[in-house]
Amino acid sequence: MAAPAAAGDLRFLLVGLLLVVVVGSRLVRPPDGGGIPTTLDGPFEPATRAFDRALRQGSDDVPLTDPRLAPRARPPAPEQSALAASSDATSFWVSWVTGEAQVGSHLTPLDPSTVRSEVWYSERPSPTAAAAGDVSGHYPHVARGKAEVYSQLYPYPGLLNYTSGAIHHVRLRGLRPATRYYYRCGDSSVRGGAGLSGELSFETLPSSAAAAYPRRVAVVGDLGLTGNSTSTVEHLARNDPSLVVVVGDMTYANQYRTTGGRGVPCFSCSFPDAPLRESYQPRWDGWGRLVASTSDAEFKFSSISLFGI
Repeated sequence: MAAPAAAGDLRFLLVGLLLVVVVGSRLVRPPDGGGIPTTLDGPFEPATRAFDRALRQGSDDVPLTDPRLAPRARPPAPEQSALAASSDATSFWVSWVTGEAQVGSHLTPLDPSTVRSEVWYSERPSPTAAAAGDVSGHYPHVARGKAEVYSQLYPYPGLLNYTSGAIHHVRLRGLRPATRYYYRCGDSSVRGGAGLSGELSFETLPSSAAAAYPRRVAVVGDLGLTGNSTSTVEHLARNDPSLVVVVGDMTYANQYRTTGGRGVPCFSCSFPDAPLRESYQPRWDGWGRLVASTSDAEFKFSSISLFGI
């Protein structure tokens, strides 16, 4: 989707810069070519880079049929896995989606109470035997949470409604700071392990102390779902941050009609007869898949904690 004249300049300015901010560190590589320094190498004087104006042209939205945005798992297997650090270094949130979202005029929402929300985890990776679904013998810890479903409903004829898959949230407690954990999420009651994810992992943040803090923090804003967005996500993952702070404007789903199609830079300009600002919610599902990854993907972005502001 081409960038709007004003707001889009800022959007693609941020994306064009790749938005990897290393707290307290320079954005430039050190002379010895040793890579981007961490916060432990500082403090440093602030440094900036000139904006590449060639990026102002923006890039087109990635279609939902693209492998990076299309469903990677079939129900009842989990997808769109995501992590979020909690209020302290000893707890973590794990989220994912099961079931299929629906778009149409007359929809029946899924019943989230029919599926379990479980996270089985350990400080050691599990042998391949656990892939068949025998998680209890390989993961000594399990945490349970809840699931919910939301619907986007419109009172005007011709506008399509949306109802989501089951969105699961589980909080892990009693974790050790600065420790890597291995986990599988989903529903262990489904036969053959079909309701569980593959093994994923994450590292807890260090405990709060004067000399203990995340070694690298990435900040990204106005990410969207464009060709620039996918390059930015891959760049973020390659730099292995401890956490990613997302400062809003994630999907631009409200640049679409409820029927999908193509997004537009100015909704009111392109659709002056629309009764209200519409939104194509499947773009949110695509965004969830973009920033997640399968357990064997090259870029394990789902092993990084995200903060949304």
